[in-house]
Amino acid sequence: MTKPASSQHAGRGFTLVEMLAVVVLLGLIASVAIVSLVRADDAAAIQSARRGIANLDAQARLGAQTQGSAIVIHTLDDGARLVANSSSSSEGGWSASFNLPRKTAIQFFEGQGTGDRSLEGLYIDRAGRSADVTIEIISGSGQAQRWFLCGLTGQLARLKPGKELR
Repeated sequence: MTKPASSQHAGRGFTLVEMLAVVVLLGLIASVAIVSLVRADDAAAIQSARRGIANLDAQARLGAQTQGSAIVIHTLDDGARLVANSSSSSEGGWSASFNLPRKTAIQFFEGQGTGDRSLEGLYIDRAGRSADVTIEIISGSGQAQRWFLCGLTGQLARLKPGKELR
């Protein structure tokens, strides 16, 4: 005797609970992957901004020495661009710029570490020196890194959160 057609296929499918469990697991895996990609994108933007700042600072220090005039590094275009200009008003003055990664912001602070006083920019004298400053780089999602810029040498050192150089 053969079984009816409906009972032949009874053990072959997935239940609704099993399918929902698979969908939930796939959603969890996708959300973890997206968070990882956003963090990697933020880290790359901060790293790119740090390299751009270091390069622009080195150019400005050399420009100040060769031009014999002070250079000021500041932001333009609502913080989207970092610009270095000679402070002399003569025609043909020195300038250079760097476009920051999208949704990345830069802030300058006086002194080492947890300086509270915000600065408009970085002033580099004719000898290629500046005051010691802390530079904060903030990504679009709010991740931030602080870097100490030695005014005498132009070297950047990463500051750990909640710490300052001694």
